[in-house]
Amino acid sequence: MPESELRLPSPKVIRDHVLVSLRRYWPTGQDAVVGLPVRAEADERVDIPLRLVAVMLPEWGSLCGVDGCILVPREACAAGNDWQSVDWWLAAFLLLEGWHERLWEDRYGPIHSYSIRLKGWDERVWKHAWVNRIALFLRLWAAQVGGKAAEQLFGSLPAPEFLMTHDVDAIAKTLPIRIKQSVFNLANALRALAKRDLSVARDRVAQAGRFLFGRDDWWTLDGLHSLEQRHHLRVRYHFYADRRPKTPKRWLFDPDYDVASPKVMALLRRLGEAGVEIGLHPSFDSWHSATSIGGQKAYLEAAAGRLCTVCRQHWLRFSWRESWGAQERVGIREDTTLMFNDRPALRNASAVAWQPWHSELGTTHQLIALPTALMDSHYYDYQPMTSDVRREAMRHWVTECRAVCGQLALLWHPHTLTADYGWTEGFEELVAMIAEEC
Repeated sequence: MPESELRLPSPKVIRDHVLVSLRRYWPTGQDAVVGLPVRAEADERVDIPLRLVAVMLPEWGSLCGVDGCILVPREACAAGNDWQSVDWWLAAFLLLEGWHERLWEDRYGPIHSYSIRLKGWDERVWKHAWVNRIALFLRLWAAQVGGKAAEQLFGSLPAPEFLMTHDVDAIAKTLPIRIKQSVFNLANALRALAKRDLSVARDRVAQAGRFLFGRDDWWTLDGLHSLEQRHHLRVRYHFYADRRPKTPKRWLFDPDYDVASPKVMALLRRLGEAGVEIGLHPSFDSWHSATSIGGQKAYLEAAAGRLCTVCRQHWLRFSWRESWGAQERVGIREDTTLMFNDRPALRNASAVAWQPWHSELGTTHQLIALPTALMDSHYYDYQPMTSDVRREAMRHWVTECRAVCGQLALLWHPHTLTADYGWTEGFEELVAMIAEEC
C-alpha cells in the first residue's frame, strides 16, 4: 500500500485553522480559548479506518457532549482519553477536514459520496456535530478558567441557521428518468422479497409501473416557491446548465432540460426578483474539471441574467483533492456537496460553514463549504420507513443543528413533490420543523 502524500500541518497551524473555522463560537475573546492548556502531544501519524474514542467530560461541560461524552479520533488521545489529555485542536481538525477520508481517497480514489465504500469506519462519527460540540466545550472550559460566564467572554451563542436547497434534476418526465427510477424501484422490490416483506415489494412494483407509464406533470417549481415564501425560509435552487451534446452516459445520468428555454428563464427571473439564490448543479462528469464547471456556470449566468457563485455537484460526485479546487478556479464561492448519497449524515462531523484546508497548498481554500445533512431519497429510496419513523429521523438532524447552534443545508428535489413519487408529506414536515420558533 503506497504511503500517503498527505501531511498534517504543524500544531500551531492546526490550532489557528480551527480557531478561525469555529469563530462563530468566539467572535470576541478568542485569546481566552487560545490560552487553554490543550495538550498538543498527539502522535502525528494518522491511519485508516477511522476509529473514535469516547472522552468523558467534566460535570460542568457534560451538556456539550452526548450522554456526557464527546467522540474524538484515536490519534487525538495519544496521551490518554482523560479530557485534559486530549489534543482538542487536532481532534477538531481531523474531523472537520475529513482527514481520514482524505487518506482513503489518497490510497483508493474518491468514494464519490457513498459511505458504504469506507470499509471498517466508525460510523458514530456521522451521527452528531462533534466538531461543534468541541467548540462549545472549549468555550465553557475558557469560562471556567477565566472565572466568568461564557457570554461575558464571547457574547451570546449564535442562532442556528438552515438553508433549504433544491437540485433541479427534472422539470418533465423524460425517458431516462422513467428507466432509472423504475429500475431502482424494481431493485428495492427484489430486496423486499428477499426479506419476505410482500407488502413493500408490491408497493415498489406498483411504483415502477407508475414511473414507466404515468403522465404526471413534473413542473412543481412555482408551488414550491410559494410554500417556502410563506414560511420565510432561506432557500437556494441549483440548476443544471450543460450545453454539450449527450453521450450515452450523459443521457442516462444528467438532467435533460435547457436552462435557456423560455419557461426556465422566466422562472429564473421570478426567483431572482424574489431574492432567491440561484446556484449551479454541475454535470455528472464535472467534479474534477474547472473547464466543465466554468462553461456551465457561464451558461447559467447568461440565462439567469446575474452572477452565480454557489453550487452542488450532481449525484454528489466529489473529491476532497480536486472538486473544491476546480470550483474556486472559476469563481464558485460556496459549495454544499459535502454529504452522502446513501445515508443522512454529518459527513465531516460538523454543522458549520468554513473554508476547508487545501492540503496541496498548505493553506485554506478560497471558497466556503457548507455541509448538507439529508436529502429526500435517504428516507424514501435508501431507507424506506413509516411516516412516524421518517419524521423523527429527519427531526434528529434539525434538533442536532439547533443543539449546537450550527449551520446546515438540507436538500429536497422538486420533482419528488409529484404524485409519481408522493414525497410531499415528508417535505412539508421538514419545512415545518425548520420553521419552528425555538
